[in-house]
Amino acid sequence: MFVDAGYLFASGSKLVAGGKLPRSQLHLDHERVLALLASLVSELTALPLLRIYWYDGASVGPNAAHVALAYRPQVKLRLGLVNPEGGQQGVDQLLAHDLVELAQNRGMAEALVLTGDDDLRIAVETAQSFGVRVQLLGIAPARENQAAALVQASDGVRELSEPEVRGFLSQRGS
Repeated sequence: MFVDAGYLFASGSKLVAGGKLPRSQLHLDHERVLALLASLVSELTALPLLRIYWYDGASVGPNAAHVALAYRPQVKLRLGLVNPEGGQQGVDQLLAHDLVELAQNRGMAEALVLTGDDDLRIAVETAQSFGVRVQLLGIAPARENQAAALVQASDGVRELSEPEVRGFLSQRGS
């Protein structure tokens, strides 16, 4: 399971709040999102969860939420950078590297990837060339927040519904 946290927050905030909000205005229930992701692995692959790789950006090192995630069993935190404008750098490359390396080393037979970024399409196709089935997870309405070429390259797509997303992400104070 590979999670692009930037995608989760950006697309999730649009769904639950009607527009993109800064993370400081959002509450992510890590217990619930990790439980949902683990259950999706079981439901969609019928295989045991290897681990959840969580990709995010950090400007001055891990924050408290990152540290808490890093100590959870079966979670591997991978951090890129956040530039002064708030954009993430290196996060997609970390995800792509891990996806391809695990595929090449036969560390997995199936991968679920929660993202929408077309920059990951080549990594998806490379993992597939090693025999890995790659399913894409998206946040409703996924057609509006996932690159069409990425969707076409994947072996399957599962959209997280509004109730599912509201089960782990909310606007602070609501």
